[in-house]
Amino acid sequence: MNSVTQVDELVKEYLLFRGFSNTFRVFEQECRNDKDKGFQADKIIEELFSYITSSDIDGLLDYWKYLDLRYFSRLDARFFESVKKFEICLIRYYLVYATQQKRKDKILEFFETFGAELNGNPEWLKWFGLPFSKNPASDPNFETFFTRQWLETFTISLHNFLNTIFQNMSLPSLLCFNLDRLHRKTLRSEIESLRIEIENLKKEKANGDTEITSLKQKVAQHEMTGYPRRRSTASSINKHEIDNGIKSPEMFADDQSMTPISEYDIDDSHGHIHPFTVTSQEMFLENTSGITVAKISHQGNLIASSDVDNIIRIWSYAGSSSPTVKLSNSNSNILSLEWEARSDKLLLYGTDEQLIKVYNKESRSIIHEFKMDEQFPKVNQISCSPVESLFACSGSPKSIDDMCNRSETGSLITLNLKTMTIQDTFMLKASSKSPSSLPLMPIETIKFNHNGQMLVTGDKSGYIRIFDIRTLTPIMEWNISNSSKIGSGVICSSQFSFDENSIYVVDESGELSQWSSRKPGSVMSQSQLQGFPPAMPITSTNLTPKLSRKRTPSMSSIRSIKSTRSTSSIPAIIESTPYVPTSRVPMIAFNDDTEYLVCVGDNGGTQGVIYQTSNGEQVQTLKSHRQYLTAVDWSENTIITAAMDGTVRVSRMVNS
Repeated sequence: MNSVTQVDELVKEYLLFRGFSNTFRVFEQECRNDKDKGFQADKIIEELFSYITSSDIDGLLDYWKYLDLRYFSRLDARFFESVKKFEICLIRYYLVYATQQKRKDKILEFFETFGAELNGNPEWLKWFGLPFSKNPASDPNFETFFTRQWLETFTISLHNFLNTIFQNMSLPSLLCFNLDRLHRKTLRSEIESLRIEIENLKKEKANGDTEITSLKQKVAQHEMTGYPRRRSTASSINKHEIDNGIKSPEMFADDQSMTPISEYDIDDSHGHIHPFTVTSQEMFLENTSGITVAKISHQGNLIASSDVDNIIRIWSYAGSSSPTVKLSNSNSNILSLEWEARSDKLLLYGTDEQLIKVYNKESRSIIHEFKMDEQFPKVNQISCSPVESLFACSGSPKSIDDMCNRSETGSLITLNLKTMTIQDTFMLKASSKSPSSLPLMPIETIKFNHNGQMLVTGDKSGYIRIFDIRTLTPIMEWNISNSSKIGSGVICSSQFSFDENSIYVVDESGELSQWSSRKPGSVMSQSQLQGFPPAMPITSTNLTPKLSRKRTPSMSSIRSIKSTRSTSSIPAIIESTPYVPTSRVPMIAFNDDTEYLVCVGDNGGTQGVIYQTSNGEQVQTLKSHRQYLTAVDWSENTIITAAMDGTVRVSRMVNS
């Protein structure tokens, strides 16, 4: 039906060519008065709503009668009930709009005209009280019809209904001919595009072959030397230290981490070729205390890392001359970090004191602060839409005790980065559906799908929810604990698969499960990630480590002191104030096509491990850190691993 307007223009052109001027004028006049609106559902709905906004009930009913005779009466009998419901909703919206515009006269006029016809109809019984309700928008009988959600649902349903009718209509030969012509034109264009793409792929292959040859040469040169650990802004070894014959601790790694790159090409224990060839693994020392969260930007150029001193550092690992940016947040604990998905311009971070701050890298300033509901001050997770200036975040109470005495246990909020306003809010209400005696837990993980129209969330109660981002209402939900084999049900990662037909879930016992996104609660596969989760580190003190440790001027924190650094290793974190992660959410990341994921894994939790999502098989390991890993992230061909000693290792890879 999209070609109707084009065919109309062709007919006009033909009539003028033949000299049929009178026919041309009549045809043009009828096109202007076209009640079918070119078979465009949105224009038909616009016409219907124009009668509502002008309070023309006769025009509204006449136009609906035309549509009924023209289209609806020709449908199968099973659709008649749907048509009747659409008519009822349309008239109700007429009354709702009149109420909102304070046109009580039009409401009374409607019931005077149609009251006798509607009397006795249970669909309309309560509506006779509308003119006498003091506040219909709050009246239980009418409040649903005054909400934006009801209007949007009705409009979308009517739009889809009309489109379905138009798409299934028998077309005249002229339209079929034009469609065939357009199809051939589109096909030719697609063939030409494919030819260009093939040529580009040939060029990329040639360039790739050259790059592989260059990488092999570098591998040969580095087989005996390994890779240096450095600061992102460090230029080289300090000249003074060279003169004294001392190696800089910021430039040279200890022997245990100096694994030649050739050892990452083949798994000798299994004889399997690794899916990735690691081209470099460099260590960076931007942070001076244990890292809690680390995120690589979506364009892969920058890293943001937050530590237990609640200091965020933004830095480049790719040789950029840009200095490291340091953001101090001494008044609250930083719980979450996220880069804006469409650029490296904005960094968002959430705290445990109600605030979400938006930092602009270009202006080097906090450009806005969003404030959460005071009953849900902890911003556990932030996720940005991949297609628009929108992000979602979850809020939770200060403690589990705070959840026990309230009906609402958490919130999910969407916020607009253009208007800097809260867009929608979803409150997580306590429910008897929870499989345990614990209250329904706040949302811990949030991920958008590829077009930003849906997002999936997971919580510690085992609930997976898929939301429609336009209304922020759950489309479906289920609990993984009901089907888990050996899992804990405490979700620490939930992610749409690349084709979005399923949801990958990792719980805190290391169970990787794949769930259908079409059939709620239908598990497609389950496997165990060997090595995840690793045991929490054992400390020599009896202190209970806490994330909610705020920085004060007197605190030494978990810190690597520059003046006492060894030249052969990274110093240990001060054991009198140990930091043990309280959440494993930052310890898992999927690659772009969700075929692989990286987790904190082997060697006592000091090493990143890559698993295959189809079967949970461990396929590759990365170099170890000195101390326990607290965060991982994956962007395109770069993985970062961050540890309690303040180190960040950047591993760059290519597909094998």
